[in-house]
Formats: sequence, structure tokens, C-alpha cells
Amino acid sequence: MSEVYDATKQIAALKALPAYRFLTESEIPEIRAVGVTMEHVKTGARVFLLLSDDPNKVFTIGFRTPSGDSTGVAHIVEHTVLCGSEKYPSKDPFVELVKGSLNTFLNAMTYPDKTIYPVASCNEADFRNLMDVYLDAVFHPNLYREEKIFRQEGWHYEMESADGPLTLNGVVYNEMKGVYSSADGILERTVDEALFPGHPYAEESGGDPAVIPELTYGDYLDFHTRYYHPSNSFIYLYGNTDMAEHLVYIDREYLSGYDRRPVDSEIRLPEPLSAPVEKVVEYSISESESEDDAACLSLNIRVGGELDPLMYNAFQALGYVLLEVPGAPLHKALIEAGIGEDADGGYNYGIREPYFSVNARNTSPDRKDDFLRVVQETLEHLADGGLDHDMVKAAVNVAEFRAREADFGAYPKGLMYGIESFNSWLYDEDPCMHLRFEAMFAEMKKRADEGFFETLIREALLENPQRALVMLKPVSGLTARKDEALKEKLAAAAAAMTREERERIAAETKALKDYQNEPSRPEDLRKIPLLKRTDIAREAEKIIFEEREEDGIPVIWSEVFTSGIAYLKLIFDCSTLSSEELSCLALLRDTIGYIDTESRDYAALSTLINLNSGGIGTGVDSYPDFHVPGKVTLTANINAKVLYGKIGFALETMREMLLTSKLSDTARLREIVAEMKSGLRDRLTSGGHVAALNRAGSFLSEGAAFSDATRGIRYYRLLERLSADFDEEAEKLSGTLADLVRRLFTADNMRIHLVCDAAGYDAFRAAVRGYRKTWPETAVREDRRDFTPGIRREAWESASLVNYVARCGNFRDHGFEYTGVLRILKLLLSYDYLWKNIRVLGGAYGCSATFGRSGIAGFTSYRDPKLLETDAVYDGIADWAENFETDEREMTKAIIGTFSDLDVPLTPLTKGLRGLSAWYSHVTDEDLQRERDQILAAEPEDIRALAPLLRAALSDGAKCAIGNETQIRAAAEAFTDVQPLFRE
Repeated sequence: MSEVYDATKQIAALKALPAYRFLTESEIPEIRAVGVTMEHVKTGARVFLLLSDDPNKVFTIGFRTPSGDSTGVAHIVEHTVLCGSEKYPSKDPFVELVKGSLNTFLNAMTYPDKTIYPVASCNEADFRNLMDVYLDAVFHPNLYREEKIFRQEGWHYEMESADGPLTLNGVVYNEMKGVYSSADGILERTVDEALFPGHPYAEESGGDPAVIPELTYGDYLDFHTRYYHPSNSFIYLYGNTDMAEHLVYIDREYLSGYDRRPVDSEIRLPEPLSAPVEKVVEYSISESESEDDAACLSLNIRVGGELDPLMYNAFQALGYVLLEVPGAPLHKALIEAGIGEDADGGYNYGIREPYFSVNARNTSPDRKDDFLRVVQETLEHLADGGLDHDMVKAAVNVAEFRAREADFGAYPKGLMYGIESFNSWLYDEDPCMHLRFEAMFAEMKKRADEGFFETLIREALLENPQRALVMLKPVSGLTARKDEALKEKLAAAAAAMTREERERIAAETKALKDYQNEPSRPEDLRKIPLLKRTDIAREAEKIIFEEREEDGIPVIWSEVFTSGIAYLKLIFDCSTLSSEELSCLALLRDTIGYIDTESRDYAALSTLINLNSGGIGTGVDSYPDFHVPGKVTLTANINAKVLYGKIGFALETMREMLLTSKLSDTARLREIVAEMKSGLRDRLTSGGHVAALNRAGSFLSEGAAFSDATRGIRYYRLLERLSADFDEEAEKLSGTLADLVRRLFTADNMRIHLVCDAAGYDAFRAAVRGYRKTWPETAVREDRRDFTPGIRREAWESASLVNYVARCGNFRDHGFEYTGVLRILKLLLSYDYLWKNIRVLGGAYGCSATFGRSGIAGFTSYRDPKLLETDAVYDGIADWAENFETDEREMTKAIIGTFSDLDVPLTPLTKGLRGLSAWYSHVTDEDLQRERDQILAAEPEDIRALAPLLRAALSDGAKCAIGNETQIRAAAEAFTDVQPLFRE
């Protein structure tokens, strides 16, 4: 603890609070925090505090919310409590907070047995504001006063007129249609049904689209009344803040108004299965896809361990060892036996009774017996002495490294600690249970050589009858048939209605649209607390990098305190490659580390890496030049994170991986191609908005074309072609990959990025001495770059129940320059114009705008029931901007919300990567300060001034839609090209 934050003083103040009972306190040195549990005396509300010196403060209020059916009531309540409250009656305070706070996290999540509402901010006043809005939302929501909130966010019938067609709409309804468009979504639901019959886990807390319309407004209100009470609440606070002051406020403003009452929300252990279960369920593929070898076989075993830290972490490590790590024995056995193109699974925790899964993907239903046999025989072999203890200890080492590093990317670590605490706290156990890991990791390493994991395999996986086999069978065109069946069902329902009933629905549809179109009253918006522009730091955070040279190798060093961890990146320019070669480079990226080298097999290599580091991985990146429109630098890289004493190990291992991988091993390449294809297929299905935006951008921007070629539709097409004709393509593929290695990975094409402090740099300087001579010096790299812009309007058919609709344009091609005000416009479009028209009125789950310094303007929707209607919304963007009017308060709100995205707290690694990106893109501190000044000084006329830029970008008309094949075929004339997303 720093001198600024005195935990002892905090605890003394907490013990003196009369409204709360102080229960426990305990040091948690692993995360440099003190854990405190308390109870609100009057209501019994549970309180857990993590006193820490972290300025990124977190508040979460959660409730146990077991579902009694699959109507999605818990999920719909989660959405709707954030649609206005007693103290903050505007129609969407959540959006207003996104637009006008300095939050570092703001969301809500529904789980199978709980619903949580977390917020985070580094600004103390902002943190208090966020906390108060969320508390009023959950305890005093408008949903009791306005039924339209339920219909908008949950579900409703729509009829434009009494004689028009009857349809279904609703944000959660469409969100879950998107979830159920994924084979994984259907698999997860079926597994839960099979493993937990008669238990809330067997129901879909998010909502089954076929069942959601059964939810009545009365049952929905009853759910909130029953569970959203302080006696059923869990209140979590984290960080460097006055905990006692916050608890006094929470009591005074909220908890003191309630009395303790019994709430039957206990999450009981599911009853044991009377016998192993087997279930078969269908999922849809598009008409262009073959049903052959497109099934999934899934074995799921209830193993428990949620409230036993050793078992909880041991099962996670075991899942990594058996199925995830390169050379994982169960994964390898299934692939080598030809049972599917990919295998995955692991420990599914965060529920009262966790389970362990093994999945074979893209297989045949008639391989069921083989699948079970291979799993059984492999596990028996491992339990009988075949388990590699070094691999297990390496897995534990990686888990420990990551726990100590506490780098959760964009998620504040205090948020992740809070979510982890719920994994024991929700079940009335110590919330600190899973935050203490020092002794637990030491115990796991010790027991690895004592037969502990072998016993775990035998008792929990082999001899455990609490299991379910689920088979996911593909059915071509099932989505279209379900769409038609729903259409017929709704038509029949409409036909059976009286004229008065149809007129009532038409009137309700109009009333809902009118409600949605009506803005919140200005006096209601003013009730949401707001910071001032002067609360924003005027100076932009400095870019951290300096150029050096060591052993003849250019080095970019970002000097950052990293707690003794060095982040190393070897970078190789690949800007000379053709589009086809870039996709092959993506496959090379996905192959290195998963194929033997000349010195060791890939399983042994992985174990060595995990025993000595926090991981080594490969990647590709693109960096547009801010000052030269159209210029982009493309790179391939290999990254490592190690303690300073292991820098030499990392450098040598990275060299071994890049230069000596056995790319002539076509048998292994075949397996990798199949696995990458299976994984990318899932990502294109679930993340269609990203794929559509990259694809639309690829018609205009080399950077977006690079993304499409290395992680999007173009890359998938390569994998699909290689998979279909691998025997014919194998030799050529092997040669191409070897040629890429020869041309790219040379000393004269290498640059090193390093993130560490001065002591780390000294260790690096010593380790890198003589390194350059271990690499080939140079190679011929002829320029095969072949990007040429060309506007296209593409649509990609899939079996999805929803759509992802994207539009792109390049404003710099039309003579416009990037300005910081575009960041404000991004926020306003994403949470004002697009939000209102695509989410609120259209029913899509999400929508967004983006503006890059390269000049690309992009707009996209997510899990969208509409198609051409959404594209028409994009057509109105420039007119909306041209007529933009707002008052000073709303303009300030948008500016503050923009800084929430701009001033995200950075981890040591992300600080370093920010410097690297600036170096490549030639972005200077002056550029960043100018953009910051533009944002701080922005007025409504600056938004209006962007209308010509928007009109120019939209005039490019680059479009891409991914989604429902029936809707896309009906709208085919709007596109220049319509293709199936998946061809086999």
C-alpha cells in the first residue's frame, strides 16, 4: 500500500459504521489488496470490499437470479432496469452514461444464476455518479411504470396496420436469435439441459427465441420484485477510494429504505443424474453447405470443484493440458484418429456444479462410438502413467504467470477480481477464495509428481457416471424452414384474431414507435450527473518509445515499469507480399508453434516455452501512415513475455520457431488447416460485424484488405480451398510457406520492440549480443503488392437468423483530413443516431461507427433483424450531422464520453504497443495533443462541419452484409455479388 492510501485507517472507519456489521478482513498479498466482508444490518445485503491502491475503481451490484424457464426473463430485466429510474427518469441512462462519463467499464451481464451490474472509473466524482445511477436503476427502475420498456427490450408483436403482416421484434429476442445462429450457442444450451434436468441451469437464462414470446409482462415484473431486493444483493467495491463514505451513502440513499426479507434464491447443487444421458439436436447450415462431416460430438462430465480452490484451478490446468496446449494429448488423439477437424473443450466453471467438456468438431454422427473409445483409451493411458508431468507443471506455470501479471486487456483488473469473487461468494462462501493463488499454485506443482492429476483423471473423468453425450447434427436450410414456419405461425395467429385485436396490435406498434422516437425530456437528462470539461486533463499522455540499435538490429524501446517482465516482439516487414501470400502468411502465423522444429516436437517445444515464460506467440499487424494517405506498413511478428533472466531463452526460442519449423510436414499442415478453418468459421458466424466491416473496408483500404486476408473472409476462402483439395495443394503450400520464411525472416528485415524498464533493457542488451549473426543476413524481396481499390457491394449468405450490415468509405480519398472531432462523432452516431434507428427502432442488438486516421469511415450493425432498412439508416447519417443541434450540456457530455474511450488506463504492455504503433504510423505527441485540443474545444458547429466528409465517404458505397440467406436472396438486386459464406 502507498502512503496515500492507508488500509488500516480505512478498516477502522469501516468497523465504526453502525449500519453495517464488520465480518472479516484478510490480506491478499498476491493482488496487493485487503479483503473485507461486511453485512448490511437492516437488510442483510452482502458487502465485499477489496482495498487496493489501484486508482481504477470498480463498483458492482449483483443478484442471484435463477431462472425457472427459458423465457429470458433474467436477461430482459437486466436490459430494462437500465432504461430509466425514479431518480434518473430519462429513457436510457445507460446510453447517457456511455456518452457522458469517464467510465473505464460500464455494462451489465446475465449469467445462468446471477445478474451483475459493474462500473469502473479512475475519476472519483465520476465513479460516485456511475454508482448512484446503477443503484437507482436496479432498485427503482421505470419498468413498473412503462410497459413499453419491456416490449422494446424484450419482445413484442408488430403490425404496421390492422391488415399488415404480424411479426416479432425486440432487442433481447434478436440478440438471442444471434446466439442461436451459432452451433456453439445451441450446443451449450443442449449440454445444460442434459446435465442439469429440473435445475435452473437447464433453462436458458438469456432466453430461447422460441420461448421468449411466452413471457408476460406480469411474470417479468414478478421476477424483478422477487430478486431485486437488498436482501438478495451482493455489493462489491474495489480500489483506492473511501469505502466507508460509499457505504454510508448506499445505506442512506438505498438500503435503509428496505427491511430484511427472505428471498428463496439459493443456488442448490443439482440432483445427481440417475444414468448417463444422450441427446441429439439439430442445428442449421445454409443450403450451399454439405451435411457430411459437419456434426459435433460433445462429452460432458459433471466434476464440481467450484468451492475447492485446488480442484478449481487443477481442472482449468487439466483442460489446458488435455485439449489446448500445442500437442495436447486428447486433442492430438482425436485428430490423429480422424474424428473431426478440430477438438476442444475444458473446464466450464462459474456455476455451482462445473463440468468438463470434450468436443470433436466437423465430424460424422456415425463416429460416436469411435469418439467415446478414443477419449476413454486416451484418458486411461494418461491415468496409468502416460501423463507428461512437465507439461502439467508448464501449464500451472503459465496460469501462475498470468495471475501475477494481472493483464486483462481492456478489462480493469478490479472488475475481473470481482467477477472471480462471485464464483464462491454467490454460493455463501469466502469471496477471497479464488483470489489467493500463491499456496495453491505451489501445491499443484508439488502434487503434479505425486499422481494428483492422474487420480483426477481417473476419478473425475473416467469413473464418473455424471455425464452426457450431446450430438449436434447439421440440417441444410433449417433456418429458412424455421423462418417460414414462424411466418406461417404468425400469419395463422393474425388470421385467428378479431379485427379489434389486430387494430389493438397496430395501435400498440404505433405507440411504441412514437415512444421510441420521442426524445427524453431535457429536464430528465439534466438529472444525470455530469462532469465538466475542466475535469478532463488538457495534456495528452506522452507516447513512450525511443529508437536504439543493438548488435546491428534496430530496436524500439518503450521504457515502462513492468514488474520484472520483458515484453519482446520480433518484427518483420511483409509489405511486399501479394494478397494471396498474405493469406498464406496468416496460415504460417497459425502454424508456427504448432508444428515440429528441427530440434524438438511441438509438444515438447510448448512445454519448454511454458516452463520458462508467460508464452510465445505469433501475429500480423498493419500500420497506416498518418501523414501519407494510402501508405500502410504490413508486418509479421513473434512475441514473448518473460522474466528478465529469461530474455536469452526467448530470443533463441523465437529464432528456432521462425527458422527451423518443419513446414514440409504436410500431414501436420493438413491438421492445422482443418483446425484453423473450423475455428475461423465459428468466429465469422459469431463476429459477423467485424468480418463485414473489414470486408467492406477492403474495397477501399489496404489495411482493411490486410485484415480480411489474414483473419477474415478472404483467409477463410484460402483455408476452405486448401481443405477441399489438400492432396493437390500440399506440396505447393509447403513450398510457399518455406518461401515466406526465406524471404521475410532475415537479419536485415528484423526489428525488435521491447517493453521493460532500464534493468530489463540491460538484461536484453546482454542477451542480444551476437544474435544477428544467427539469422540469415538477407534475401531477395521483390514487390508483389497487388492491392487495388474497387467499390463492391457484397452479401454473404449463411444459416444465421440475423444479419451484420456494414458500409464503408474513405474520406481522405475525397480530400478531407482526420480531426479529433471525429471521435466525438463516432460516439454520437454509435449512441444517438445509429442507436435510436438501428437498435431502438430496428431491434438490432448493437451498432457502431468508426473513423480511422487512415481515412476509413465505417458503420456496422450487430445481430440485426433488418438488412436494407439498416443500409438506408446509413444513408441518413450526413443529413443528421448537417442538422445537428444540441445545448452546451449535451455537447460537454459527448466530449466527456469521448475521453472515456480515449483515456483508457493502459497496462504496461499496451503503453508499449501504443508507442510502437505511433512509431510506425508517424503519429507524434503534437498530433495527439492537437486532436485532444480539437475534442476539448468542440462545439455543435464542428459536428455540422463534418457533414460533407460523411457525405463523401458514404458516396463510396462500399457495402458488405453477412447473414440470413432468405433475406439476402430477397434483396439480391441491392448487391453486386451474392455468395454463400460457407461452401462446404
